[in-house]
Formats: sequence, structure tokens, C-alpha cells
Amino acid sequence: MVKDKIAEGILTGDKVIVRDESDSSRIFNKGWYGKVLEGKLELSLIEALLLAEKGTLEIKSQKGRKIGFKRFIKEATKLDARFYTRYTVYKDIRKRGYITKTALKYGADFRVYPRGGSPGEEHAKWVLFAVHEGESFDWRKFAAMMRVAHSVRKKLLIGIVDDEGDTTYYEARWTRP
Repeated sequence: MVKDKIAEGILTGDKVIVRDESDSSRIFNKGWYGKVLEGKLELSLIEALLLAEKGTLEIKSQKGRKIGFKRFIKEATKLDARFYTRYTVYKDIRKRGYITKTALKYGADFRVYPRGGSPGEEHAKWVLFAVHEGESFDWRKFAAMMRVAHSVRKKLLIGIVDDEGDTTYYEARWTRP
């Protein structure tokens, strides 16, 4: 078995850009990672870190220096205090075989497609919120999450990360009495 070559991604603000067109196409087509724009693959920081951890991507600074796992997390956490919690949930749900894309326009962390589903060919089934077990979580926040999911005709999925790094999922739906 021939292993794919390691692609190079450049950290640019809150994105990682893969400039090589064949690498961009290969990574995108293997798992719906990022979005291809003018032959370049634009990855979220979460997608890039997962690909780096899998050995598919090497992340470099704009000056060409390799960025290691710990440094990347430190830099990403400066931009998003919840980065590691969100990454933990993303990594777990992808490992379970679900295609997962960002859901910023929905006010959620991710949108999740059913197994075997493809973005653009069908709609996501869930909007997913990543939460650490130590975060405070009141009913107003929960109601807001439910409203988001209901308004976009999706089920609400909450991924709760515990202190050991394990994720437990809870699904919630509106019901009419």
C-alpha cells in the first residue's frame, strides 16, 4: 500500500491554506475537509489540526517553519478560547464516521451529516454544540440551542467533553404535546 504524500499547509490567521492543487483536491475528496477556492484548499484550524495529527498535513508558518501540535493549539486558543473542546468533539465525531462541517452561519459549532451523506448532496441532520463538562450551562442557553436547531430544521446534538477527553452526545428535539 502506498501512503499519500504529506501535504503542506500554511497558517494564515484563522485558516490553514494548502496551495498545491493536487494535494487540495486529494484531501478534499477523501473526507470533505475544508473548501476549495481557485485550486487552493482552505481549512479551518480544527480541520487542519486533525489532518496534521493523522499525518496527512504538515502545518507551517508563513515563514516556512513547521508548527508542532502544542504550539498550534496554543496559537488557535488565542483566537478561540474554546478551541480544544471544539477540536475534541470534532475529532471524536469524525472518528465515528460522520462528515462534519462548521456551522457558524447557524450559530452552532458544527453541522453533522448522516453516515454516507455528502455536503451539497443532502442536508445535515444535526447542529452540534461542543461543551466542556466544567462549563456552566443554563436553560436559556439550552433553549437558544434548541431554537437554532429548530429554525434550520435540524436535530440538536450536544457533545460534552469530560476531563479525561471523552465525549458523550445528547440529542434533543422539539415535541408537541
